[in-house]
Amino acid sequence: MEVVPYSPEWLPGLGSLARAHARLVVPGTIPDDVAVARGLDRHLAWPFYTPGMDASQVRLVVEDGEVLAAAQLGIADHGWGYGAADGDGPDWVHDTHATIFWLFAWPGLPAADRAAALLAASMVRWARGEGLPGLEAFRGGPGFLQFGTQCSSRWPHLWGPLRSLGFRQPRPLVVYAGLTDPDTLPEPGDEALPVEVVQRRGRIEAWLDGTQYGVCDAEILGDRLGPDLKAHYVDPADPVADVAHPGTGTSDGDGTPRRRAPGRAPGRRWGHVRRLWVDEDARGLGIGTALMRAQVARLAARGVGNWALHLPDGTGVGPAHGLYARFGRVVDHQYVLRLSF
Repeated sequence: MEVVPYSPEWLPGLGSLARAHARLVVPGTIPDDVAVARGLDRHLAWPFYTPGMDASQVRLVVEDGEVLAAAQLGIADHGWGYGAADGDGPDWVHDTHATIFWLFAWPGLPAADRAAALLAASMVRWARGEGLPGLEAFRGGPGFLQFGTQCSSRWPHLWGPLRSLGFRQPRPLVVYAGLTDPDTLPEPGDEALPVEVVQRRGRIEAWLDGTQYGVCDAEILGDRLGPDLKAHYVDPADPVADVAHPGTGTSDGDGTPRRRAPGRAPGRRWGHVRRLWVDEDARGLGIGTALMRAQVARLAARGVGNWALHLPDGTGVGPAHGLYARFGRVVDHQYVLRLSF
């Protein structure tokens, strides 16, 4: 097996690899080859990373004409060392740092595990050679997965290769998800303040006596897609053949995924709660519940059936867990990994 730079001839193999991982964790949208190719150049949901895409490089490990593993190494501008733990190497607050945006390898295939380790090692050598303080992995997720998946607990086959190189998980993310059905939403408690909720586009704000005490921001997956891309994501309920590791073939026989014609805009069944904040002096008084109720109702009114959010785990977030557990449940644990030199 050998490490090679990406070129369009490898797109079918890379697309199959991306869909295999998307099916394991990403709700709402599965990218076809066009969406994967677009996502290599521009991150749909995180313009923050778009400048880094200009200098990124996609590498593959191939053997006998098959793609066994793939990854994208790029530069994230204005990094702050997300998830840094005490004593975890040097201070990572700097303007520019290297990040493995994503890394995939075929699950259940021993040769793919070796390929993933080989690929990650090549990126570590590059970062060391550049004199960087370390390397992050899975910050923000791939550009073709709108949900922004970090290293998911549903991708356990990637842990071995990365941990063998010294990558750690300084701070995990907990993923909550739930329904937008109004009949399932919790009611405010007796202690709840009589706040006024105000909607400003995707933001829901909580006000009391002319003072803002909280905000909840959410976006609908698929809203950032242009009309040229909306037909290039399929619902996970649709059958797509190329989800097994290389050599098992596809049901269509020609490598082309089967799918029905797309209906609604892709991913519109899911809303991503990006931020919920309540003033420290007003926590525990039902404002978070009021914000979540209003935001979930807004999503439901726009045809969204499910919501999800990422919560950094650790000390001091117990009340947040309590709030989100009332509205939904934990569906995944995800990680931004780090290797300090």
